[in-house]
Amino acid sequence: MWVKEMQVSILTMKEPVYVNPDRVKQLVRQSGQEAAHDILARAVEETALRLGHLANRLETASADELCRCARSLLGISDQIGLDTLTMVAEDVATCIENNDPIATAATTARLLRIGERSLSEICELQGLTR
Repeated sequence: MWVKEMQVSILTMKEPVYVNPDRVKQLVRQSGQEAAHDILARAVEETALRLGHLANRLETASADELCRCARSLLGISDQIGLDTLTMVAEDVATCIENNDPIATAATTARLLRIGERSLSEICELQGLTR
């Protein structure tokens, strides 16, 4: 055998996230600075809760429940300009609707990674705390 010792490589997934600044500016124009800040803070909190719910319930929830959660993430993230998260949430919902458990697990893992990075990015850009 040509391998004398087994080594395990740990790979880290690094994928850029995109926060659409025009969405945030539009929110400020429509609602005012203070109200927009409150909307963003609530949206960040809701997104974090739904990501946690999705992670905790992936194995036990019904497909309908998971799809509703992914679709609600899609709506919230679109409202506040988390474009990458919006796209991946759509992918998760599509995998669930197509009844593909392997793809659902893979895209959900990606959604959780992208979600965490997106929330960190928008909090940093907007001076929000999590």
